Amino acid sequence: MKNKQKSRSGCRTCKLRRPSCRNCIQKGLECPGYQQRLQWSTKHERPWSATASGPENFDKLVTAASEVIGQKAGESSAGPASAGAASATTSERGESSQRTTPSLSPGPNYGSSVDDGAVVPFIKRDGSPGPSQAMQDIPEMPLLQPVVNIPSFLIEHWFKSVCSSWSAYDSQNNPYRQLTSEAWSTSGPVFFALQAISAASLVERLPLVMRETARAAPRQATEAIKKGLIAFFNDCRHGLRPKFPSELLLSLFCMSSSMAWLESRELGLQYLKQARRVLKTLETWTLDDKEQQLLQFFQGCLIYEEMLRSVASENESDLKNMLSWPEPPEGTLIRVTSHPWTGVGTDVFRLFGKAIALCRRSRTRWRHNDGVSYRILQDAMQDIQEASVVEMALRSLDSTGVDQIRLTERERHLFSATEAYRLASLLQLYATFPDLIVKQLPPETAETNAGAVWTTWVNPLAINVVTILEQIPESGMRCIQPLLCLCAGGGLRFDGKFPMAPGQQSYLLLAEQGGRSPSARSASPLTPEPDTHMFDHGLTDAAVNTSKARRFVMDRLEQLALSLPPKPIDVAKQLLQEVWAAYDDEIGTPRRTHWLDVMTNTGLHSIFG
Repeated sequence: MKNKQKSRSGCRTCKLRRPSCRNCIQKGLECPGYQQRLQWSTKHERPWSATASGPENFDKLVTAASEVIGQKAGESSAGPASAGAASATTSERGESSQRTTPSLSPGPNYGSSVDDGAVVPFIKRDGSPGPSQAMQDIPEMPLLQPVVNIPSFLIEHWFKSVCSSWSAYDSQNNPYRQLTSEAWSTSGPVFFALQAISAASLVERLPLVMRETARAAPRQATEAIKKGLIAFFNDCRHGLRPKFPSELLLSLFCMSSSMAWLESRELGLQYLKQARRVLKTLETWTLDDKEQQLLQFFQGCLIYEEMLRSVASENESDLKNMLSWPEPPEGTLIRVTSHPWTGVGTDVFRLFGKAIALCRRSRTRWRHNDGVSYRILQDAMQDIQEASVVEMALRSLDSTGVDQIRLTERERHLFSATEAYRLASLLQLYATFPDLIVKQLPPETAETNAGAVWTTWVNPLAINVVTILEQIPESGMRCIQPLLCLCAGGGLRFDGKFPMAPGQQSYLLLAEQGGRSPSARSASPLTPEPDTHMFDHGLTDAAVNTSKARRFVMDRLEQLALSLPPKPIDVAKQLLQEVWAAYDDEIGTPRRTHWLDVMTNTGLHSIFG
């Protein structure tokens, strides 16, 4: 008799008649039933049309996410994968663990399982996603772990962890927390952008679970954002007045920030460009008070994001845009107010971004010109003149008259971070344009002090920035600390070559020889003290303080990498090691290396915030 291979799948009618398999019946086991799996494929994927009503199955996905977010934290239905992700981000939650996620009405739970990071939705008899309670398992592949709905988990992770680490000043009044609570279940761009940024924050810690999702989520978010942009600008062109596009702006900033978390050199400029277009359009509208507040909030977010690109972007138009930012009128005392997302005031970030842009333009000019011509000298004088205006504006910031005794701990950290960014801005200007300091000296001493600018001004200023960073805990205002570490580290040079003990090969080991901490420096960063004290082994105070400051910067970056997406932090650490190695090679020779030159030559750049 000819053997015929039996079908193990069977038609739906057969499965309905025989809900249990014969093997389980013979063994006396309770059969979990039949299940059919469907795996996503983008082979026949088509772009969305501008007139599409919304993402396919969007309502069902939202309903599924609603139930998971509405559940209590720690409920067993979250499953091992969710518990693993939660444990991986326990250190991130901190203060945010006391906050509640949005109150959402429960809905049917559309199950999905995790299989090597791919989302595998269950299907009903008609081929559409169906409730997990009605699903049956494949007999040959018993379910080894409870079902985890990836979109639901990622939305929940946003509220519990990402929002607090992504925001320098998070609270229930954080506009991003409020806006996402109101919009995630009704807006396609927000729904998919939150998944994308959450997946990007987890992919390095849960690579097997999140790798495929982290690749697919940005595509989904980008398609939803494209649809929203087309609809918004079409309405504007036809003279219609759409509602204030807060959901669209929120999703654009989520995407622009998180691209570097997946690929360290990806700057997310395409999203930032669209955010700039939308905000330019809104500036022409007549807005009510609430809309005006939202506009100012998002304008501050744009300035912060553009400031971050001032460090890393090679796009000439981006630099020109930042250099076009206006300074306040000369002699004006600028009152610094905190931004509800970034903590540090918008005026401080604007001036920092312009200072960095000026420094980068100057260093690019000198790198690309071997000789000295009248045109180069003329442009250099223009750079110094513009830098002088920014310097005066930075000195006019009113951040020193605060009664810190009456401030809360969080407010003191905000004050410290604001002052650190102000001093870091001056640090970059003085390291790039030493003429700014020389012109303040008496004429008879200016020439003799030109070569000592770094020793007497730049290095002490960098150590003072480190001192301020010591006052800010690693867990506070995490997202704005990496750039401060980088800027401070870029100013830490040794002032001479010193005898080393046998076996010592690295200047970083000098910190273990003792000496005072960086905070032992003068409390006034702009009035540095001469370093006259010498230890028995020939080390100056400046050398020991510089070494200890370097060590603190690297330790702080190591700590931040545990709670922030690690790829940009790793780039900052590699860059500082390259910068310090170049500085140490120049000890006893003219100091020609700038940390921005090292960044350009090595390609070690990212979004450091």
